[in-house]
Amino acid sequence: MKNKKVEDLAYFKSSNVRILVDYNDYNIKDDNRLLIPFSYSQRFGLMNKGGEVVVEPEYDIISDSCYEESDLIRLGKYYTYGYNRKTKDPSTYLGIKWGLIDSKGNFILDSIYKSIDISDDKKILTVRYMDFQYEVIDVDGVVIVPKGFYSWIDTFVNGLARVISMDGENKKWGIIDELGNQVLSLRYSRVWKFANKNQRLIPVETIDEHGNTHIGQFDLFTREVSI
Repeated sequence: MKNKKVEDLAYFKSSNVRILVDYNDYNIKDDNRLLIPFSYSQRFGLMNKGGEVVVEPEYDIISDSCYEESDLIRLGKYYTYGYNRKTKDPSTYLGIKWGLIDSKGNFILDSIYKSIDISDDKKILTVRYMDFQYEVIDVDGVVIVPKGFYSWIDTFVNGLARVISMDGENKKWGIIDELGNQVLSLRYSRVWKFANKNQRLIPVETIDEHGNTHIGQFDLFTREVSI
């Protein structure tokens, strides 16, 4: 990080750069966040605009900012794990278990997940358990796609998410909607990412019985395929 400025890091990683100051040098009235992170004894918590502790400082990482009532905040706790090796000492690693709260500090999910992805409308959660299995739920806890139904589930954008199901050693790609319905059947060898909310057409790929690759397009609006 030699010769870099903090403002350069903030430009590329705006959600991860914070300037730490002592509480006595901080004016809470100038902060327009609904929940404000603070640190105590090297752990992080959250306070409200009145300076009251809403979430106790027992977390190692806070991933999101809270400016609107619809915002959701991921909270992480570190854990260690390792693997035994026959010829060397065990390998140890540091991971994070994630939980989720709403803008009032109410817990939606306990810190037991390997990852939590939030849809662009902040209503649908794609969670990955510590055993690497995926599940989709809404913010009220209603299960949309049960755990383990798909091998992989992407974050929802515009009410749609890519999914993968394993057919032996082969990946079969498809797309589901916010109700868990398949809008693109699981018959594709690849479906490209659609992170842009204004994007309409995305490439899809199939491989025929002769091993030939065919590229087509899926219309995110009409939900029709041309290939």
